[in-house]
Amino acid sequence: MFEIDEHLLSQILAIALIVFFIIVIFGYIITAIFSKIMFDILGVKAGLAFIPYYNTYRIYKEYKGRVWKKNWGIAYIITFMIPMMVIGGFVFALINFPLTSGKFYEEFAPTLILVLVVLIIAGLVISVFNFIMLFIMYLPILDTKGRRIVLYIQAGLTVLSMFSTFIFQDNSTLSNIFLLFEFAFNIIFMVVYFVAATDIRARVRSGKYVLQEKLDYNNLTSYEIDSILKARDRKLVVPVMYNGMDSYPMGDYPYPVNNYQMNNNEEVNRIEYV
Repeated sequence: MFEIDEHLLSQILAIALIVFFIIVIFGYIITAIFSKIMFDILGVKAGLAFIPYYNTYRIYKEYKGRVWKKNWGIAYIITFMIPMMVIGGFVFALINFPLTSGKFYEEFAPTLILVLVVLIIAGLVISVFNFIMLFIMYLPILDTKGRRIVLYIQAGLTVLSMFSTFIFQDNSTLSNIFLLFEFAFNIIFMVVYFVAATDIRARVRSGKYVLQEKLDYNNLTSYEIDSILKARDRKLVVPVMYNGMDSYPMGDYPYPVNNYQMNNNEEVNRIEYV
């Protein structure tokens, strides 16, 4: 059994913890600002945008019945929030372990190995869902052809990054170039979706666009819900005259529109604070 430098390991773990908290704080600020813009569009109280995890969950919840059939916030909680809490607890626990060389390996090594395996599996799951959630979160607000092309490029880079170790294993230069390009494009993508969200908020405030109304799942079948959401082209807002079921030609419907109770214009265009 090789000896471990307790002081060096403590320093490494301390640096890792500092970097982790910097990333978390930066991510929180970005998420809070974006959530605030989205909550203005969705008619949710602005103060809720500053509650970590809940802000993102609430956006997914508000998408249900407007652009997506399911509440993807539940998947977000399972695949993102829980693993991130586990990772944070793991790093914090490492800082506080009594790292005396013999005792450390006898008592904690098996547990640490198990936790690392779990974290690797969780990381793979997060990577897969990160690809899916790109479309779930941003497709409804990237409602122009140019903005959606940026989304598709970002999704492609996300897939490549999952396999970059194998693709560039024999060429460190290409690997570094790819990492730099991916980092730069992440910034471009962030700017694009912030601009898109701000633009949509401005459209809604102008009165020319309105938030898609939520479908009443009690009065519609699963097939009808899928058909309507697909016809909406996954767009979160539409011009006022095109909101709701009346937004599409009669010929596009697989069923008579008159069979379902419709809200009046006042109810359609009203956004309630909850």
